[in-house]
Amino acid sequence: MKDSKGTSMEMGKLFAEVKKSIEKEGIKGWKLVQETIFKKQTDSEALKEVFDYAMFRYQPDYFRSALLSFCCRAVGGDPQPTIPVGAALTFFAWAIGIHDDIIDQSTTKNKLPTIYGKFGKDLSLIFSDILFFKGFTLFRRTLGSRISIYRIRKILEIIEEVWFDQSIGEVAELEARGSTEITPDECLRKIHLRAAEFEACTRIGGILGGGSERQVENLGAYGRMIGIMSILRNEIVDMLELHVLKHRLRRESLPLPLLHALKNPKLKSQLVKLITSSRLTKKELQEISKLSDRSGGIEYTALLTHKMGRKALALAKKLDFKELEIIAASLPLHPKEWKPLLSD
Repeated sequence: MKDSKGTSMEMGKLFAEVKKSIEKEGIKGWKLVQETIFKKQTDSEALKEVFDYAMFRYQPDYFRSALLSFCCRAVGGDPQPTIPVGAALTFFAWAIGIHDDIIDQSTTKNKLPTIYGKFGKDLSLIFSDILFFKGFTLFRRTLGSRISIYRIRKILEIIEEVWFDQSIGEVAELEARGSTEITPDECLRKIHLRAAEFEACTRIGGILGGGSERQVENLGAYGRMIGIMSILRNEIVDMLELHVLKHRLRRESLPLPLLHALKNPKLKSQLVKLITSSRLTKKELQEISKLSDRSGGIEYTALLTHKMGRKALALAKKLDFKELEIIAASLPLHPKEWKPLLSD
């Protein structure tokens, strides 16, 4: 068994390797996003300001384009057609993210104002509509490629089905808002639905590459697994970033580690009292995180990332594609990543 230092160094190496591969593979898609967002801009000063802020606000997004390209190459395809599709999926994700921020009333993320937080609801909705149209305009470029109409139709069906899954997941998110009675299993079903976007990327990449039905199914399952792992990681991160935890307790559904802790009858009344506090001080938020950890809620969630990771890695090995294996291996969480943050 590796010691903690060895595990930490190994994980650091994995993250560095996967980050480098993703940036290299996704750079063309990101450049197309940048070109498209500034093309045919309006004379409206208000919208120009939104566009300029968006390019400042959003960090370079290589992942969706890279994942499409990896999956396309994994089945022996030419990744060139994945570039406009990856850029289109990036615009769709941004638009949906803006809608989520409006619903959750999220005015800041990563210490910066969201589009909604800076420009308000009306301009944010208009901007998200523009992003959807820009996304579909980019997707139209596949019609001029050598991709068959059959494959394009399959891709459009996936976009419809997968984002409908996401919408159902968001409805479940609304219904779970602030509830201390939601079970961990109910939360996991919601997370499974919300992970649909990654499945869309991997399935579409396989279809663009001309993969067999079996290969596309394996890629779809892989995408759903890494999507679930990404959300589970965020569920833990949200327990550690106290301003985010406060927002979730007030405006969103409770994080999975906390829902797991609420199953403990010895802790439930104490946790409910803290959760429903009128002020939610820093000390109270820290206590919620520490009690969730002490009850095994964070470890439970982290172990789920390992379970999903093993499944995703097995699927990636079937496709015999190194980058997909590295992504699957890099996502599971280890105690050294959260324990020190709870020791203060």
